[in-house]
Amino acid sequence: MAKFKIGTLLLLFIWSELLFAQTASEALQYSLTRSVATARLNGIGGAMGALGGDFGAIGINPAGLGLFRKSDFYISMGPAYFQNNSILKGTGNDRYDEGKTTFNFNGLGLVITNEPIGSNWKNLSFSLQIAKVADFNQNTYFKGKSPGSITDRFLELSLDPTQSGLIGLDPNDLDDFEAGLAYETGALFDPVGNPNQTVYTTDLLAYAGTAIPKEQLLKTRGSMYDFSIGFGGNYKEKLALGAVINIPTGNFKRNNTYKEYESTRDEFLPFIDLEFKDKLETEISGVNARLGLIYKPIQALRFGVAWQSPGVLSLKDKFNTELSYTYYNGRRDTSLTAYSPDGEFNYRLRTPMQWVLSIAAIGTYGFLSADIDFVDPSTAKYNLTSDSDNPSDYEYEKQLNSDIKKQYKPSIQYRFGGELALSKYRFRAGYELIQQAYKNVDEYNPGYSLGVGYRGNRSYLDFSFRRTNFNQSYAPYSTGNSDFDGNGTIDAPTPLVNQESFYQAFTITFGFKFGAIRSYSYED
Repeated sequence: MAKFKIGTLLLLFIWSELLFAQTASEALQYSLTRSVATARLNGIGGAMGALGGDFGAIGINPAGLGLFRKSDFYISMGPAYFQNNSILKGTGNDRYDEGKTTFNFNGLGLVITNEPIGSNWKNLSFSLQIAKVADFNQNTYFKGKSPGSITDRFLELSLDPTQSGLIGLDPNDLDDFEAGLAYETGALFDPVGNPNQTVYTTDLLAYAGTAIPKEQLLKTRGSMYDFSIGFGGNYKEKLALGAVINIPTGNFKRNNTYKEYESTRDEFLPFIDLEFKDKLETEISGVNARLGLIYKPIQALRFGVAWQSPGVLSLKDKFNTELSYTYYNGRRDTSLTAYSPDGEFNYRLRTPMQWVLSIAAIGTYGFLSADIDFVDPSTAKYNLTSDSDNPSDYEYEKQLNSDIKKQYKPSIQYRFGGELALSKYRFRAGYELIQQAYKNVDEYNPGYSLGVGYRGNRSYLDFSFRRTNFNQSYAPYSTGNSDFDGNGTIDAPTPLVNQESFYQAFTITFGFKFGAIRSYSYED
C-alpha cells in the first residue's frame, strides 16, 4: 500500500464504528469540568477557593462548608449563548456564524449548619447539592471548498491491510457504519469486478488535489451535573476542612450533517453530490471525591488548597449513520441511500485529578480573591474492555490512550475576582485565563464577568454575566493522509475548520438562610 501506514488503516477499519464517540477530544471534554452553580461564583470569575460560605465554593474547595454561619438553601438558573464563527481552511472561503441559546438550570442546594457548640470546632455543616459543571449546547456551520473528499476516508476504510495498492476487503467484510454504506450507495465501487480480488476506487479519486465544495451543520446538546454530598467544619476560626463525594451525571447528543456537491453541472463527473449523517447519544454517570482546607492566619487573609481525585465515568453510547449518494450513470442521475444498524457501546473513562490553590484578602467593604487550577488532561485514560472481551477494543484502547498522551499537556487556569460591599448591596467583577491543553498550542482563553447582589437579613438575590472567548480547530472527518497512487503527494488530506468562539451566560441565584446567626464578617 503506497505510503499509507498499515497500523493507521487497521485503526480506521477495525474501529471505525467506535470513532463516533471514543476520541481524545471527548476525553478532554469530560476532563475540564468546573462548577457554575451560583451567580456569586460566576460574578467573580470563579475565584472562590479561599472564600467559602457560598454554594459555588463547595464545588471548588469543600472546606468552604466550614465557613457557613447559617443553614442555607438556594436555586440558580439563567440563559446562555454559544456562538461559533467557523471558516474552512482553503482559498476564498467565507466565515459563518452559528449560535445556540439555551436556558440553564445551574444548581440547587441545601446546607445544614449546627448551632454553636462549646468546643474548638465552632460549627459543622452538611450539604446536598446538584450543580452544573459542563454545557454542551452549541451549533457549528461551515461552507467552502478544500481539497479532498470524505470518500477518501471511505476508501481508506475499505483497504486490506495485508495487501498493497488499492486492493480491498471483501464487500461483506466492510464496516456497517461508513465503508459499507459507501459501497451500498456507489460512493465506493470496484470497476473491474474480479471475483478473486476487489480493487476499490471512488468517483472523486480522479480529482485528487482539486478543491471540492463541502459544508457541515453540527449540533451538540446536553450538559453535566455533579450531585454532591459534603461535610465541613471550622476549627478555632483558623482552619476549615471539608470533603465532598461527587456523582457526575448527564448526557451528550450530537447530530452531524455533512455534504459534498458540484458547484456547476458535470464539474466532477460522474459525481453529483453526497450527504453523510451521524447521530450519537451518550449517557454519563460516575464518581469522584474532593478534599479541601482553608487556613486563616489572620481574620483578613485566607489561603485555600483543594484536591479532586481522579474520577471514573461510565459512558453508554448509542449511534447510527446514514449516507445518500447521487451520481450520473451515463444515462440519468442515480440516487441511493443506505442506513447503518443501531450501534451501542459501553465503556469507562478515568478523568484526571485536579488541584486548586487559592488566596483571598477580606475587609470591611469587600474582598479580593485568586485561584490557580492545575489539571493534566494527558492522564485521562479510556477503558473500552470493561464490558467487552473483543481484542479489537483492547488494541484501540491502547492506541487511543497513547493519542491522549501525545496530544495534551497540563493546563493551568488563573482566576481573579473581587466584591465590593456597600450596605446590603454587592458589586462584583472577575477575570480568568484558561490555558489550552493542546501540546502544540501555547495560548490562553480569556474570560471576564460582572455581577451584583443584595443581602437581606435572611434572603439574598444575585445576578451575574460571564463571557469566555476561545479559538480552536477541528476536522469534519479524519483520514490517514494516504498517497493512493504512490506519486509522493497526499491524495486523502484531512480538512481543517478554524473557529473563533465565545460563550456567555447570565445567572440568577435566589437563596435564604435559616438557623443560628453568628456573624463574623460582612459576607454573611
